[in-house]
Amino acid sequence: VSTQSTGSSGINAEYGDKRASYADLLGSTMKSGGQEIGETTQVGQTLVEVGGTFERIGMLEREYLSDVYTKFFKPFSNHLQVEWGNVTTEKRRLELARLDLDAAKAKVRTARTPEVMQQNEQKVRESQAAFDRQFEQTKILLTDADRKSGEFCHYLEEFIRSQMNYHEQAHKMLEETYNKMKQ
Repeated sequence: VSTQSTGSSGINAEYGDKRASYADLLGSTMKSGGQEIGETTQVGQTLVEVGGTFERIGMLEREYLSDVYTKFFKPFSNHLQVEWGNVTTEKRRLELARLDLDAAKAKVRTARTPEVMQQNEQKVRESQAAFDRQFEQTKILLTDADRKSGEFCHYLEEFIRSQMNYHEQAHKMLEETYNKMKQ
């Protein structure tokens, strides 16, 4: 997976394709229509101007998507895959250790002779020790993952900042175009 910026080429950073956004399509269609009608007419000139604004919004959108990918999605995805993948694995191991412990305890209850009971009690002690070790390891991983999840709020802040920046700039571009049209 490539993490390069989309830039003005329209190449999607994650997929490596050239998908145009709706703003790009709308902008190029408006510009083409305006040029076809004629830029010397008021409607043609306005279509070209508005089309240019939407093309700039399309470039802004690609920058925004690249920014969100590198500052939010990629770190979040890594966090989920690595940290929570490890936690899930350790929790499964803890469940298995608990099942082993339960099975060993059941064997003690069903033992018919003192020798078998003694052997089964030894298995219970071993299973309990294995369960306790796994419990501590899982607890440490969960504590660490929880701490990192708290730190992850920074990435959510970056995501919101990117959203606000994109919408603020797009609004500004549209407002400038609107004001030009009203003159």
